[in-house]
Amino acid sequence: MTCAAHNDPLPPMRAMARAGATLAAGNDGVRDLWSPYGDGDMLHRAHRLAERLDCYSDDEIELALRAATFGGAAALGVPDYGLGDGARADLVVPAARSAAEAVVTRAPRTLVVHAGQVVAP
Repeated sequence: MTCAAHNDPLPPMRAMARAGATLAAGNDGVRDLWSPYGDGDMLHRAHRLAERLDCYSDDEIELALRAATFGGAAALGVPDYGLGDGARADLVVPAARSAAEAVVTRAPRTLVVHAGQVVAP
């Protein structure tokens, strides 16, 4: 698990993925004493992780996004996380053609849904 902050060492994301380990990324603070740059946005966190790990291919960038989404949920034991029947229907829709593009451009969200209800158009 990492928050990819500052210049602290990062887990070997690619090797962990090959080994089948769970890689999780999170935010440890929002404009706290350690850094004024935290904002709680997991798309931004995925961007930071991918950038710091020199991810250039779409597959690598999407691996960083999975760490910030599915990996974080797995590490925290969040039930019914993901896209499928019975999931909570918490999601954001970024203005991007692919997951990698959403991370690289830190795309604006065009729709936010929480528990199946639109909370921001």
